[in-house]
Amino acid sequence: MTDKEPGLTFGVEASTVEEFLRLLKEREEGETSPGGQRSATRRAVFVAQMLDQRSSSYGYPSVRRYVFAAFAYGRDLVSLSRTSTSVVELPEIASRAAERQQEAYEEIKADIERGLEGMGLDLPVYEGFLRCPAEYLED
Repeated sequence: MTDKEPGLTFGVEASTVEEFLRLLKEREEGETSPGGQRSATRRAVFVAQMLDQRSSSYGYPSVRRYVFAAFAYGRDLVSLSRTSTSVVELPEIASRAAERQQEAYEEIKADIERGLEGMGLDLPVYEGFLRCPAEYLED
């Protein structure tokens, strides 16, 4: 995390879905917004499929496919990521790698939704593609 990103002060990577949900519950129980509601994006959980692709010396790209979930906790960011593949991706294995990523995505999203329901939290879960600065992932 760098100081270049306004508003964020700290990034925390949860190691399990359970820890991610525990922090989310703690946020909901302890965080109050003076004077009203937090914006929808400050309340929500975001889940996305991510792909990092770099050139390799083998002539095919080195690809890391993963699922990334995140939510705002005050001025901080709490995230969870699960790598589904990290290989030099040959064309013949690309579709299977994409399927594995989709399976991991559906599993994490379902676990988060079940956890929210089990804790009695009515929070939106947004899906899509997230942009994550490379500096954040490296720190």
